[in-house]
Amino acid sequence: MESVPDWRAVRTDDGSWTLAHPEHGETCHSTSGAWQQALERYARPCRLRERAQAGARELRLLDIGTGLGLNLAAALSELDGTGCALIADTFERDASVREAMLELVSVHGALDPRAEPFHARVRAALERGGDRSIRTHFGDARALVPALEPTARYDAVFLDPFSPRREPDLWTGEFLAAIAARMAPGAWLSTYTVSKPVRRALAAAGLAVLDGPAVGRKRAGTLARSALDGGTRRAEPL
Repeated sequence: MESVPDWRAVRTDDGSWTLAHPEHGETCHSTSGAWQQALERYARPCRLRERAQAGARELRLLDIGTGLGLNLAAALSELDGTGCALIADTFERDASVREAMLELVSVHGALDPRAEPFHARVRAALERGGDRSIRTHFGDARALVPALEPTARYDAVFLDPFSPRREPDLWTGEFLAAIAARMAPGAWLSTYTVSKPVRRALAAAGLAVLDGPAVGRKRAGTLARSALDGGTRRAEPL
């Protein structure tokens, strides 16, 4: 482990790098593999490539807890070569993680060589404060998400704040309902937590809730899907 200003650099078990929060110490990604988690917990369960291959020419992503931008890079990698564009709105509370990520890359050359072609694209957008296809929002997502254009709907949601114990305000029923209201028909949400209150809140927001795949040392995460017809579809309580 090495240090960058305030945030602590951590090399995960798959060789990729992440950062630990300067105060509470939680890492931005699983220590079993940051790049593995980005791909297998977020990009693939949300069926990005599958939908692109089915003919989608544009997919919209709501990224809550952007951190180092590795989940965004995984989304871009899934769409590589499909001809499908990614339009993302990204939300991060603490802008200092962006500077720590840039310092980490300057020291090690990349967060992961497999991610680099895609993470370079994300870094460029984050450094510029966003661009036409990756729009960055720094601050409290509880205020920022409702302030998006009223008609904006998303095909995928990556829900990746710090844990409910550390950032409980980003896991409330009210906030999860605001996210659910932004999901297009048939959209997928993926998150690492299996918290029963979080799952109940997602179901109460009208989403079908089920187990996500095992990734690294976690036996499951949580997936939630909006109804194909745009209506509510409640799952049984978990």
